[in-house]
Amino acid sequence: MAKTDSKGPVTVCVINLKGGVGKSTITSLLSRYAFNTRQLDVLAIDLDPQANLSQGLMHQSYSTFLSQGGGSIVEVFNDYVPPRQGGGGPQPLTADSVTEVILDGGTRRLELIPSRFDFSDALTDAVRPDPRVLAKFLSKSYKSKDLILIDCSPTESVFTTAAYHASDYVLIPVKPEFFATIGFPLLAESLAKFRRGNKAHRIEVAGVVINNAFYHGGNDGGPEKERAMRSIQQECAKNGWHIFSKQMYHSRGYPKLMRGDYSYPGDAALFWTFAKEFLDHLGL
Repeated sequence: MAKTDSKGPVTVCVINLKGGVGKSTITSLLSRYAFNTRQLDVLAIDLDPQANLSQGLMHQSYSTFLSQGGGSIVEVFNDYVPPRQGGGGPQPLTADSVTEVILDGGTRRLELIPSRFDFSDALTDAVRPDPRVLAKFLSKSYKSKDLILIDCSPTESVFTTAAYHASDYVLIPVKPEFFATIGFPLLAESLAKFRRGNKAHRIEVAGVVINNAFYHGGNDGGPEKERAMRSIQQECAKNGWHIFSKQMYHSRGYPKLMRGDYSYPGDAALFWTFAKEFLDHLGL
């Protein structure tokens, strides 16, 4: 599954129609790894009203961003920037107006289109947004990026469809615990429905990553994890979904890594083995 040309970025939406599986953590750490280790030009997009990715990548500056009314994914879906203090009226939507720079490498950056807590209300209370608006904006404004990662909400909506329209691949995180595969049939049907309605769009499932809910070592989860893993393997085989061999291991170090603090990461440091496997899988 290699990148076949240089006409634009590889875009991946990180999704599971079940909450609490680590989508934001994975999106954040993949974006940092791709920038720091693979030297890629990266854009992360927070498509979840909970804004966990935004808080993780921006850390303390997220509060300032909210208080100053910074541009966000809300403006992308509205397709304009509303009037700010000082006048000037509505402004055209630009990449700079909705992008936060997380890391600057000179010729490349790790950038973020953040979310706000009013994301869902601001858009569902308005006229139904165009599900292609994100794809159109990315194709116009971020063609030079190497990798775009989209953190999705666990609830299917027009924003899920928007992520599909913008993406080449889907990455599915799952935890090996009770009800592990509850979101799999929903996601499989969601993708099938999208493909039926958009036959020219070739979106593929890059694979499933196991976000291990148990400590590395010891009994490693015991019988409960074994049952969950069998269920995950059966569902993935039924759908033809690849399972990455490297897992995420339980660690309290993930929040530190999300904000760029690499001191004493514990087993969270093992995340980089998955990140390498994933980007190799995509040819990046």
